[in-house]
Amino acid sequence: MSPMAGYSGSSSRKPAQVLADIKRGKFAPVYILFGADSAAADELLRALREALVQPGLEGFDFESVHADELDVTILLQHVRQPPVASTRRLVVVRGIDGLGKSPQKELLAGLAALPDACAVALTSDYDAGLQKAIVGAGLGKFVVDLRQPDEAGLSVLIQRRAKELGISLEPQAVQLLLDVSGDGTTLLLGELEKLATAVDPGDSITAEDVRKLAGQSREFELNEYVNLVGRRDSAGALAVLERLRDWDEEPVKITAWLAGAFLRLVAGQYAGERWDEKHIRLCLLQLYEINRDIISGHPEPFVLLEMFTICAACPMTEEYCSIHAGAAPPEFCMRRKVRRDRTRGARKKAVNVE
Repeated sequence: MSPMAGYSGSSSRKPAQVLADIKRGKFAPVYILFGADSAAADELLRALREALVQPGLEGFDFESVHADELDVTILLQHVRQPPVASTRRLVVVRGIDGLGKSPQKELLAGLAALPDACAVALTSDYDAGLQKAIVGAGLGKFVVDLRQPDEAGLSVLIQRRAKELGISLEPQAVQLLLDVSGDGTTLLLGELEKLATAVDPGDSITAEDVRKLAGQSREFELNEYVNLVGRRDSAGALAVLERLRDWDEEPVKITAWLAGAFLRLVAGQYAGERWDEKHIRLCLLQLYEINRDIISGHPEPFVLLEMFTICAACPMTEEYCSIHAGAAPPEFCMRRKVRRDRTRGARKKAVNVE
């Protein structure tokens, strides 16, 4: 049989599709787990190991290495070794994006020539150059898209994993988990595991249960606050900010978490609402000024953070803030600087004309 024969599939498949194939006993010789969703990668690797490797024979028929631990030629020899008694011998190669271009090219060429009886799974963060090389080597159909899922995908993941754990979650509980995990699937699944161990099988989890059982940590509250700001829910965010104040959370730390979230917005990595690029820049500017004021000893740092929380959610309507009706802006309003800069610009232009 020719290399790769008998396996067909479109490029960049979704994890759910691959899991379904594995459960049906349909296996590929190569799985390229491409993206930063480590939780999905672990789920796929676990499914492959359970389906392919005979229990008790892991020492013979399963191997996990980092890409730079072995010479590529030796690594490919390990991949080609036949199983002792399992369906296939599974080799997991992690971090192929860390290899140089020459070893990557050699590895991909070797993978393209593997017979069907092999089973190798490779993990990699997204890399545009590597993606091009994978497609060029004819391996595009073995790519599993592990980019971080959007909110809808995360919601499906929560429900599926909750069912596997024998629990169910009310919609408000799902939303709260999404708020505190951001796009971090590992954190999300970890919180689900904690919930499952704290309740009886078959229980329905409420949002209050999530708050009591999964959270109760400053990191949980910080995540919730930052994500409510990201959703422009100023009322909800202010309530969480009040709890952070009661816990004596450091204002500088809160500012740092907010700045990180808005920088992810700039990079397009945030799963929340769509944001205007100008508004993001204004938020980052205000956070810089708040951080500077806090470090300089401002007597009411949480007042600054409260004002930011309100400004960040601004829909730029008269009903939300009187500044849009021409009134004087509050002291820390982000629009104050914009208005001042525009006024200065207009005056400078008038002077130049004269």
